[in-house]
This record gives sequence, C-alpha cells and structure tokens, in this order.
Amino acid sequence: MLNMALALALTPELTFLIGLIAFWVILYLIATVLHLGKHGLDVKPGYFMYRSDKLNSSIDRIAKKKPFLWTILANIGVALSFGLMAFSLYFLINNLVQFSQVGQISYVAPVVPGLTLSLIWLPFFFFAAAVVILPHEFAHGIVSRLEDIPVLSTGVFAFLVFFGAFVEPDEKAFEKTSLIGRLRMLSVGSATNLVTAILTTLLLLGLFAPPTGILIHETIPNGPVAQVGLGQWDVVQAINGTKITSYTAFYSYMANVTPGEKLTLTALHNNHVENVTITTQSAPDNSSRPIIGVQSSWASYQPNRLGLDQYTGVNLYWTLFWIYLIALSVAIFNMLPLYPFDGERVLYYPLERLVKKRKRELRIALSGFTLGLFALNTIISLWRYGLFSI
Repeated sequence: MLNMALALALTPELTFLIGLIAFWVILYLIATVLHLGKHGLDVKPGYFMYRSDKLNSSIDRIAKKKPFLWTILANIGVALSFGLMAFSLYFLINNLVQFSQVGQISYVAPVVPGLTLSLIWLPFFFFAAAVVILPHEFAHGIVSRLEDIPVLSTGVFAFLVFFGAFVEPDEKAFEKTSLIGRLRMLSVGSATNLVTAILTTLLLLGLFAPPTGILIHETIPNGPVAQVGLGQWDVVQAINGTKITSYTAFYSYMANVTPGEKLTLTALHNNHVENVTITTQSAPDNSSRPIIGVQSSWASYQPNRLGLDQYTGVNLYWTLFWIYLIALSVAIFNMLPLYPFDGERVLYYPLERLVKKRKRELRIALSGFTLGLFALNTIISLWRYGLFSI
C-alpha cells in the first residue's frame, strides 16, 4: 500500500522537482569539497557560472581565420535586425488588435518547465537551447574581436532549469567603437540564429517524408490506446480503414463517433504496423464526446528518409524541430527593444544621435513600451485560455 501511495504521489512534475533539487545539492557539495572555484567554476545554490580563458582563445582564432565571412554575416545582421525588430513588434501589436476584433489571441507566455512547457519536451528544449545560445554568444565575441573590442570573459551559466552562455566585451571599448561596429556586434547573434533556423528547416524538409499518420505524445493512464499497448511516439495511421494523416482529419472522423463505440486502429508500433481494436470512452468534461485516450498530441508523423527506426527517427525530428523553433524565436524576439535584449541597444544607438537630452529617459521609454506590450499579451492570453503547457 505504501509503495502504491508513493507511486501515485510522485507525479512527473514532482519527480522532476525532486531531481532538480538533488542535482543542485550534489553539484554544490562537489564544488565545495573539490574547491572548483579555483578552476573557474562558481557554484551557488541553484546557480553556477563557468569562465574559461580557453574559450577566449578559441574566439580569437576563429575571428582571425574567416574575418571576411564574419564581416559579411555581421553586415547582413545589421540589415536584418531592424526587420526582425519590426516583425516582433508587429506580432505583439497585431495580436492585441486581433483579440479586440475577433476575441482570439495567439498564446504568449514565458517558458516555465512544468507549467507552460510539458516535461516531455525538456530534453529537446535544453539541447536545442544549447545549440542555439552557444553560437549566438560566440558570434558576438567573434565580431567583438573583429572590431578590436577586448573580450573580458567567456563562459556558460545556469540558473535553476535555464542554461546559457555569455561573452562579456569591454564596455568602455564597445562604447568608443563606431556606430556601425556596435550594430554589427549586437546584430550578429540574431543573424546567426536566423541562419541556424534556415539550415534546420532545410534539414527537416530533406530528411523527412510527408505525413503518414498522427503521432502519440502522451496517453491517458488506462485509456483505450494505453490498454492495447500503444504509447509515446507510436503512430495512428488509420481508423476503420480511413487514412488519418493529420489531427484535422482525426477530429473530423471522431465527430461521427459515439462513446463506447469500437474502433479498429491501424498503428505503427515498434517499427511494425498493427491493427488493434479499442472501445472509446467518454471525455471527463463532456460525456457525449468520445476519446481514444490520447493527450498532448497535435503533430503528424513524418517518416525519416535515412532508414532509421521509428523511435530514433521521431527523436531526430523533434530535436531538429526544437532547434528550429528556438533559433527562430530567439532571432526575432532578441531584437525587441527591451532591456536586456540586443534589440534595445540596436534601436537606441541610432536614436541617441537624434536626441540631445534625456537619453536615459529614452531608453526607459523604449523598454517600458515593449514590456507593456509583452505583459498585456501574456495577461490576456492567460485570461483567455488559462495556464496550459504545450
């Protein structure tokens, strides 16, 4: 009975929280016992920062090898930065306009694991974030060296569940650099992320075939599909012989099904196509709506062209998808004129030449306006749809 009670109490969210606390406690103890601070690793409860001289040396070497290539990317980044900024502001403003006109709003909320981000995505999210953030920061460092701006420190850090990297340029030297030099350094990070998103998109298009079914992300415990052995990353390809390749087709088919009805699912499970029979159940919130016991599912299954097995292919797809999603999001929203995003200084530096006085007030006004837009989008999103995770 005690084991069963513990199993019921240890929800995925609670298990994640316990694991997170254990990770930080163990890391703190190891750092304290081994005196890792002497080696550049500063560890505090829930936080660590690692600084490395070797990373500085690597940035210098890369900058010297391909200066022409990095200058071109930086110049393109300057041109793109204002377009990305305009798009990010347009998205937030238009989102509010759409809500005022039709009552619908695209969901805007901070990423909080376990709240707005389902725990099943954490491995993909963290890996993708590292792939996106490291080149972003190192690109800043490389262009800093091209503009003869000293890099004081380079490293990585983490706070609770959020990981990142940093390149710390000499601020005094940065402020003395020409306007175009400062804009190059600030813009190149988002430009690098945009290139990453484009390359990842090409990989997704080239490595994966058109959809052949709908992907199961999670199942309801003891629900119809769970009872027949289907689970995460299995695929429903047809229902009663009718091909289902999208969730639009799935919902359209289920509109004509009643609770308690038997359905034959054609499913891809463990690299084999199987026909299984399930009995639909009533939805908890609507007894007249049938369900097959699948939750958190919204994507189609696209077979890989590399000959990989079903589950390896699915994990590769989601890895590339999350790299694309985070890279594109960072490229766009990093250009918001909001401190501490790069877009704040990208807009401020040209404007300061037009303003003789009250420059500090100008910066506060830019950030205040943008923060207000983001906060209003978030508040309305939560009011309209509540708190849910993808």
